[in-house]
Amino acid sequence: MIKLYGAPLSNYHNMVKCALLEKGIAFEEVLTRPSQETDYLSRSPMGKIPCLQTEQGFLTETHAILDYLEDMQPSPALLPADAWSRAKVRELVQSLELYVELVARRGLGFLFGREVPDAVKADIARDLPKGLAAVGKLASFSPWSAGSQFTYADLFAYWTLGLARLSGKHNAELDVFAALPGSKAWFDAVAARPSVARALADQAAARAPRT
Repeated sequence: MIKLYGAPLSNYHNMVKCALLEKGIAFEEVLTRPSQETDYLSRSPMGKIPCLQTEQGFLTETHAILDYLEDMQPSPALLPADAWSRAKVRELVQSLELYVELVARRGLGFLFGREVPDAVKADIARDLPKGLAAVGKLASFSPWSAGSQFTYADLFAYWTLGLARLSGKHNAELDVFAALPGSKAWFDAVAARPSVARALADQAAARAPRT
């Protein structure tokens, strides 16, 4: 059986977890934090999560894992059938990561009680609107992020924009949904899918204080 190494608080872990659930692929979830320990580095070369253990060996990097799952089990499809549409999904996913996720992530220290430096806030206020504008040119949110078919771009966008909402509001007084017309109804529709609902429930349980 496939094993998914990661943690419910990780966006990237949840992207892969939801893809596995969407496809109905049986897997065992192994609670793991990023680690530089030698044993874990033998599985994940940078010590990152998620990490997928398969019969052939270990696989890391979310993009590679999502493509592997699609190739391994094409149905139900999380990529369109034609080459152009598949490329457009990947273009959207890469834009979300480079211009939204990585920008917003810099300002999440406040979630852990840390002060976000003013210089970082200024960078977010400058760069996040540009990233959202780029995504807005690529995404349709009608009804799904890449058009009529639900794809792994929806999973990637859901977890990325959820993070960006927090960072954008706190650091730049930016409303992500207002910057992306149609995204609020889409966001709610993705949240209602059983795969995402389960990941959200597991995430909430992980955040709950231990008694």
